[in-house]
Amino acid sequence: MTTKSSQLVSKKPVVRGIDVGYGHVKLTLGRDRSNTIEATSFPSQAPTANDIDLHAEFLMRPDTFRVPVNGRLYEVGRQVNITMSSNQELEQLDDQFPLSDGYTARLYGALNYMMPGLGEEKEIDMLVLGLPMNTLTKHKKALEEKFRGEHEINTKGDRIKIVNCKVHAQPLGSYAYFVEDNPDLRDAPPMTLIVDPGYNTVDWFVCQGLVPNPGQSKAVNRGVSAYLREVAKSINKAHSDYGVSETEIVRMLDRHLIGDETFQLASDVIDLTPHWKAGDPVIEQACQAIRDSVGSGGNIRLILITGGGAKLYEQRIREKYPKHRVEVIANSNLANVRGFHVIGQWTAASAMRASTLASRGA
Repeated sequence: MTTKSSQLVSKKPVVRGIDVGYGHVKLTLGRDRSNTIEATSFPSQAPTANDIDLHAEFLMRPDTFRVPVNGRLYEVGRQVNITMSSNQELEQLDDQFPLSDGYTARLYGALNYMMPGLGEEKEIDMLVLGLPMNTLTKHKKALEEKFRGEHEINTKGDRIKIVNCKVHAQPLGSYAYFVEDNPDLRDAPPMTLIVDPGYNTVDWFVCQGLVPNPGQSKAVNRGVSAYLREVAKSINKAHSDYGVSETEIVRMLDRHLIGDETFQLASDVIDLTPHWKAGDPVIEQACQAIRDSVGSGGNIRLILITGGGAKLYEQRIREKYPKHRVEVIANSNLANVRGFHVIGQWTAASAMRASTLASRGA
């Protein structure tokens, strides 16, 4: 009988990480020649696919995929914003999101981006996913079981097989990524607080090495989306004559934060300086919740800030913990998923060692 462990040792295991967030879907594509984990992302939105196809020889299709889930087609990908109306509310912010068709559609989108690098077998030996702290216990087992096996991921009928699927706390991914870049921490890891301001929740995770402290690891719904919503209200109040909806402004702000140099309404550049402060209460509430949970942190030696909202929340965390070493993880928006890739490789290597020892003892 072929076991999962023996499947992993038959060849060099193919490992991938996917972080289906509330704001963005992040994924890994393997390691490049310099051993860097390649990663990318796309918006976490999945509108129902439009039956009308307007592209012609001189028009390009958007960078999206049509994916089938339970008899319905969804559009997912980097340019999904082109395919939907400005007022569609597509962000799913409830705690049942991980088991929804919308989550599956987003994950299939990630698998489509991965497919060219999977070779002829179109197989992933170890897929690592992440969940926020407030849904990890509730959905971990069901999510692992749901995505093991073979999946049809687009309207062309392409299929990908996932041999093993593991689910971990989102902040643990960033910790694993940081440890890989700082190997001196592996032998004597300090007690660490990882703060992960995501799109929906702000998660925090206390651990020493890979040993967690569950009593000080929690989440609160005061993430980047709540912050952007307050900023959007301020902008809308000051510039109501443009007639732009609050929902559309939130999406524009999100794109602005991840790379756009200017923020524009119609053809006009808008100065955001007077509006950022409207979201300050959201950040204060989140950081105070961390302080209430963790306390003064006398036993904590290192605080890591990660996630897409790291820069927004950094200053307030430093104010709450002025005596601590606080670091923002480099490329923090992709740190979780790169860490999932690292954890997947650790897990696969462990399975290979265990199988080798078992075969020697046989």
